[in-house]
Amino acid sequence: MQIVYGVFILLLVSFGAVVMSLEILSSNLMSPYFGGSIYIWGSIISSFMVHFSIGYILGGHLSRRRPRISVLAAFLVLCSLWVILIPAFHKPLCEFISDRVVDVRLGSLIAMNLIFLVPVSIMAMVSPYIIGIIAAWRRQSGFTAGMVLFISTVGSFAGTNATAFYLIGLFPVSRIVVGLGIICLFVSLITLALRVDRRIRIPDANDCA
Repeated sequence: MQIVYGVFILLLVSFGAVVMSLEILSSNLMSPYFGGSIYIWGSIISSFMVHFSIGYILGGHLSRRRPRISVLAAFLVLCSLWVILIPAFHKPLCEFISDRVVDVRLGSLIAMNLIFLVPVSIMAMVSPYIIGIIAAWRRQSGFTAGMVLFISTVGSFAGTNATAFYLIGLFPVSRIVVGLGIICLFVSLITLALRVDRRIRIPDANDCA
């Protein structure tokens, strides 16, 4: 069971850290096109809150229908590839939007949602998905919903501080974003390779009826 616990912790810490790191970095991505006013941070925070909410709903729903770590990992692979591509498409996208939308509040909201809706929503699925798997696991897992949220929050704390205090001062933002995507992809592929689902006995829906 140590491998199962290890994968749970790895996913929670990694994606908890990366999602908050992206939130910090998004201000650097937006500011050349929409400025650095309070409006931009309002767009960033409100957009991420919406993305989190979508991810929580999807993660909880999908974990009941497909309580398999491999399904979550497949979504995370897609998310990782999207993050890796952000530096390639965010500049032309932001230029296109800023040239056509005069109001920086609306323009930044549109840009934030087009760039981050998919990856952040998928990352937000991690905690509720793992909680759903634990709920479906008919044996003592050693994990509780509170523990899942605690571990994810520790990852978020680490990602926020590492990015704000160190990474931005050491590397270009685009390189940091690509690096985060590569880390996410590596973690997702490792999760798939370990075939954790074989180590967890979750009854079929028919067994629970």
